[in-house]
Amino acid sequence: MSSEPQQSSPYPYATPDEPRHLTDDDLTLLSRYTGEKDLDKLREHVYKIWRAVKSELWIYACIQRLMFLQPRITGHSFYPKALGALKSSSELHILDIGCCFGQDTRQLILDGVPAKSITSTDLTPDYWKFGKDLFMDRDTLAVGEAFGSFTDPGFTAAGGPLGHLSGRVAYAWAGAVLHVLSEEDVEAFAKHVLGILAPGGVWFGTCVGSDTAGEWAATPDGSAKRYLHSPSSLQSLLQHIGFAQVDVVGSTPPEMNGMNADMVQIGGQTF
Repeated sequence: MSSEPQQSSPYPYATPDEPRHLTDDDLTLLSRYTGEKDLDKLREHVYKIWRAVKSELWIYACIQRLMFLQPRITGHSFYPKALGALKSSSELHILDIGCCFGQDTRQLILDGVPAKSITSTDLTPDYWKFGKDLFMDRDTLAVGEAFGSFTDPGFTAAGGPLGHLSGRVAYAWAGAVLHVLSEEDVEAFAKHVLGILAPGGVWFGTCVGSDTAGEWAATPDGSAKRYLHSPSSLQSLLQHIGFAQVDVVGSTPPEMNGMNADMVQIGGQTF
């Protein structure tokens, strides 16, 4: 994800003065992970982190809505299968791509996946660093970390930050990435995910989509237009790139209500 600070936003919902009210349910993951049972204390902790992020980084709609407190990965239909495999074999590896604050990384750990089996990646470490403050594990989190763009071939190439995992990743999870990319970058991203997967490896994830594919808004730095795929256009792209058994399903989960977009669930397996 990008992290351009102090920009005027094209989205009226993306720069509120204060965050929304946090319910007790919002704090479930954070409370379980940290062991802190005082929810009022956690609520103030989250607000403090949110205000610090707002002062320094780009506030995407999902961050404005405090959606980084809820794991996305558990809502994907493929997750139970991936989780079972990861818990049964320490040789398997999963990437949390576009990890942002790292809520899905922490959910994987809570669900019993060994930290050494997880690598969390994002465009920059900015949100990830705040995530360590949020989840209070700056000195204890033992997952792999890598920062750079999956649209850059050097990121996954030999000698790159993820070069050591090329062709070895069993599962690649990307919870909210494709809809912040341009059409060209979506294709490049998918190609490099395919390249890092092991034979039989699976990319699963979600992204915002549209009934009709097309450009929708500028990227944070204004250099390009973001692109929303439809289920059919994304499925065709992934099949063209080389994914097998591609399954792209459109839906509108409750957390997306009012955002005028649908969530697309992705699944693609390599040959």
